Amino acid sequence: MSQFFSTTTKKFVKWLGFSREDLSPTWKAASDKFVKGGSAEEKLGTIQEVYIKSRNGNPVHKSAFNPEDKEDVISARIVGSKGTKTCHIYLDRTGTTKKGDKRC
Repeated sequence: MSQFFSTTTKKFVKWLGFSREDLSPTWKAASDKFVKGGSAEEKLGTIQEVYIKSRNGNPVHKSAFNPEDKEDVISARIVGSKGTKTCHIYLDRTGTTKKGDKRC
């Protein structure tokens, strides 16, 4: 008699910088969606690390990188299996990985 075992590997993401737990529920949901299974993973591969940047203890800000963008964003350095990028995460759970990038 043989037994078959099935195992699943959960992907653990290391969250650094501004505490993800200190984000408002809406910003936390936006960050989670963009990072886990969202466009960050599509573009950067399996996500290993997310460093949420903050200014004066607040991660939400207007983009200095793209002054034409008037929406609030969170900047995060995201390390994936295909590379590292500083991304902007938007409240609607989309994000960009570079200036001029289409939000998805």
